[in-house]
Amino acid sequence: MLSLFTTSTKHHISLVAAIFGAQCMVTLADERQVSFNDEIRPIFNQHCTACHGGVKMAGDLSLIYRQLALGKGKSGKPTIVPGHPEQSELMRRITTEDPDELMPQPKHGPRLSEEQVDLIRTWIRQGAEWQVHWGFEPPRQPELPQNQLDWGRNRIDAFILAQMEQRGLTPSPRAGSAELLRRLSFDLTGLPPTLDELDAFEKANAENPEAAWHTEVERLLASPAYGERWTSVWMDLARYADSEGLGADRKRDVWPYRDWLIRAYNSDMPYDAFTIKQLAGDLLEEPSYDDRIATVFNRLTQSNAEGGTDDEEFRVAAVMDRVNTTWEVWQGQTFACVQCHSHPYDTFEHDEYYKFLAFFNNDQDADQAHHAPTLRVPRAVDDYPRAEQLQAAFARSEATYYDHGRQQISTATWQPVRSASVTSSPTRSQVVQGETSSEVRTVGNVARNTEFNLHWKPQTKRLDAIKLTFLPKDPEVAVSQPENGSVLSYAELRVTSANGEQRSIPFRHIIPDSTESSLYPEHSLNAKNSSGWGPYTKMFHSRWAVLVPAEPVMLEAGSEVTLHTRHRVFYNSAFVLVPHRFQVSYSAEPSWDAWRDRGVEDKQQFLTSRSGYLGIKGPSIPVMARRDAQLARKSHLFERGNWLEFGKEITAADTPAALPSMKVRGDQADRLDMARWLVSKQNPLTARVEVNRYWQQLFGRGIVETLEDFGSSGMAPTHPQLLDDLAVRFQTEFKWSRKALLREIVMSATYQQTATADAAKRAKDPDNVWLSYAPRRRIRAEAVRDMGLAVSGLLSDSLYGHPTYPPIPPGVWQPFQGGDKWSTPKVGDPQRYRRALYTYWKRSIPYPALLSFDTPTREICSKRRLISNTPVAALTTLNDAAFAEFAQGLARRMKYDTQGTLEDKIALGYRLATSHRPDTKTLELLVQTYQDLESNYRQTPAEMKGMAGTPDGAAFTVLASLLLNLDAAITK
Repeated sequence: MLSLFTTSTKHHISLVAAIFGAQCMVTLADERQVSFNDEIRPIFNQHCTACHGGVKMAGDLSLIYRQLALGKGKSGKPTIVPGHPEQSELMRRITTEDPDELMPQPKHGPRLSEEQVDLIRTWIRQGAEWQVHWGFEPPRQPELPQNQLDWGRNRIDAFILAQMEQRGLTPSPRAGSAELLRRLSFDLTGLPPTLDELDAFEKANAENPEAAWHTEVERLLASPAYGERWTSVWMDLARYADSEGLGADRKRDVWPYRDWLIRAYNSDMPYDAFTIKQLAGDLLEEPSYDDRIATVFNRLTQSNAEGGTDDEEFRVAAVMDRVNTTWEVWQGQTFACVQCHSHPYDTFEHDEYYKFLAFFNNDQDADQAHHAPTLRVPRAVDDYPRAEQLQAAFARSEATYYDHGRQQISTATWQPVRSASVTSSPTRSQVVQGETSSEVRTVGNVARNTEFNLHWKPQTKRLDAIKLTFLPKDPEVAVSQPENGSVLSYAELRVTSANGEQRSIPFRHIIPDSTESSLYPEHSLNAKNSSGWGPYTKMFHSRWAVLVPAEPVMLEAGSEVTLHTRHRVFYNSAFVLVPHRFQVSYSAEPSWDAWRDRGVEDKQQFLTSRSGYLGIKGPSIPVMARRDAQLARKSHLFERGNWLEFGKEITAADTPAALPSMKVRGDQADRLDMARWLVSKQNPLTARVEVNRYWQQLFGRGIVETLEDFGSSGMAPTHPQLLDDLAVRFQTEFKWSRKALLREIVMSATYQQTATADAAKRAKDPDNVWLSYAPRRRIRAEAVRDMGLAVSGLLSDSLYGHPTYPPIPPGVWQPFQGGDKWSTPKVGDPQRYRRALYTYWKRSIPYPALLSFDTPTREICSKRRLISNTPVAALTTLNDAAFAEFAQGLARRMKYDTQGTLEDKIALGYRLATSHRPDTKTLELLVQTYQDLESNYRQTPAEMKGMAGTPDGAAFTVLASLLLNLDAAITK
């Protein structure tokens, strides 16, 4: 066949093709790589994942999970074909002109812009690389950027300056001494600097700025006020409150936990230990008193003691809150979404929520009115060592007594009661004969104050112990959906001999299957008590206790034995705790004689040590404690988050697959494993989230603005390299020290810039995202009160202790139930003038002055405060009774703390309130205001009633109130 091309022609074509191909390769190589995280994922999240995400997967397509996005949906066509946009169904659907085929569908939103379509097309052509969300990648320490300007004091400044230079911004000069020290003092301690501190720093700063600044940083980090300031931040995260929340919102003693936080911050407890102690302090090998107190963190969930509520419902709600709070505080994730469905934007699947919930599902607390389990805590920290000894002695003696008893029980021979009869009142009952034993069952509804009398004739000559077993109505269901429990208020034996002679025999010992009972088993041995042993208030499993008389009961032939039991306990007025089913067996053997001799001694030590422990003068606080293994609850997935709709069983606690795996100490992971996983170097989020939180506290805006959402629907970091640099150093160089982290930030030139900026700079960066000048922001709610206390000279610097009750507006304190009183100390009492974090916090009636400055009510974890600017805040500092008292205190300082001129007195007040000296114009205005006020009060003395006894005192008081209401007084 004749060739259409000559050899030379073929060579020419090959050359052209090679050149063209090379040009294409150069073009592709030079083409900017499209970032999935930065450019494609946001498009999907905004326009697609509502229908094709984690909640809905219309057409079996999800753009959350790579394997689903690259697969075939219901259409059978590949959604995304890497390298081939023309073969990708996704491209056809977002470019078609057919409204029935177009995605997003017109009824769901506008079609994608040409720019967005081109981005997706290019991304697919480049291989459709599917990146892991940046927050789930481990942080890596980056190299320092090369800056054009010679500016900066540490690594932070290099990263900040690089972003400034990219945007044509330049840093601002270093702030003046007053501006700097006021900012630093509020940031580190939550208090304004004193005049002596301002004067000393002004002088030292003029001589050696770097040394002066370092001295102030170290002084403030070492101040006890440092721990108080940062504790108030954590209290929002921990949903700290002195009341239960919900329903009656009763008082609950938890303030020793707040004091633990203050000590932890002041001692600079590393963040990894700080984390582990709060989440799993009770599971440490030898937990100290402080370790147990730290676990109050997860007992700050709301509880509901209102009559008629179901304890299990609110136990489950508390467990879910613990899951959500853990993820919000340490991981910055909106994990709460996953309790109802898979996450709409991130790769967390529905069942992973319940795998994590299993870490908290087998703790002892169960929404009970008395908050069990509890720990008795002395009022003074100095008494902790002695209390710890008493508690340890009690725990040892209790374990010894019960363990010896259970050992005897396990080796003894037990004979089930077979042929028996029962009488009961007012609840009706019957005996149901089984193949090997008899069982008592109630008939109809149970009633309060029920008594049972079970009669049988043992075929033995003695009787040493009775084993009483309470049974769930449906054991298969109860293990997951518990029924109301039952409590043994009292029990005794009654023996009737063949000749009719009767005798009553009390029990000396009761050995329960578990010491976890929130009620006291020994009460079952005293007829005067109404509480006692039993599954209170819910019953997941069969439960037993063994009752032992002081001596073996000798039986004559033909004797009838009666076990008499009383059940007087109910809860929430609606639920009667009477057993619906129970069995009885008995033991009759000489081995009990030896145990009795030992049991008497064991019990005496137990009772003595218990008395010593209960003698600790102080509150009983709710703490975490794990359930005994034999009482473990089963965990299930809840369909749509409904705790009454069980899905598949969760067989083991675990962390989500999207994050690095967890190391497990034993066969099953527990809270301690989980807590250690959170602060492991493999966890990509914990260090980032904490660093970001501190950055936000100092600069008013996090590197990731959405502190609450480090997921793909949150804001991207403005300075990602800086965030990773600080996160890595926080774990390694700083060894999880928060003080070291703060020191690094405040020593930076970025932090020390002035807040003054020209119009051009503010126009170019109105939100100050790139930090070319220091932010000027209102101080926190607590600092507003503390500032007033400090500048008025009233502040009490005492640390720790029970909550305080400062003045509150009349008519505000109207609790749902009585007994919770707001008792404000008298004028002059130091308790009246304590810092804001000590104020009693009732969730249903938050302290108004703090609430008006954006303190959250703390029903749930609050990740960040969104600053509002309302007249209510201004009216608080103007009219609140506490601020009126602060004004009087500041007035006295202006009047008496200096013997200078009127101008000197007023300048003193201005500087106390703002840390700055007034300029000439401001001082003239203030002096004129004072003179007008003083003249008015001389002419109309009735108007100064309640403020001061003299016209000048009243004028100073009103002027002081004006100063406390200046913008400069409540900003830093």
